[in-house]
Amino acid sequence: MASDHVPGEMDISAQKSTFDGVMNVTVWSSLLLLMGIFYFTLVFATGADWLSALLGVSALTAAFGFLLNLGGAWYITVVGLFLSGLVIGGLSNLAASIW
Repeated sequence: MASDHVPGEMDISAQKSTFDGVMNVTVWSSLLLLMGIFYFTLVFATGADWLSALLGVSALTAAFGFLLNLGGAWYITVVGLFLSGLVIGGLSNLAASIW
């Protein structure tokens, strides 16, 4: 039984796809967390305007996605986060002007 095994001939495609998936999730979540921290640092620690910080961080996030070859889903995520940031920022500015 043990003599039938030949080193290096095992099919590792399932393990490779699992590893690739874990690495993709790690890269995505790390980059999104880093960009979120950078955005909040710009807005709250340096006093930058929220809209200019949102534009800059979104452009930087898209550039990182291009450099890391993250694909179209990454850009859709960046655009979605940018639009939700615009809506939330606009609503908070509107609420601040009312009160």
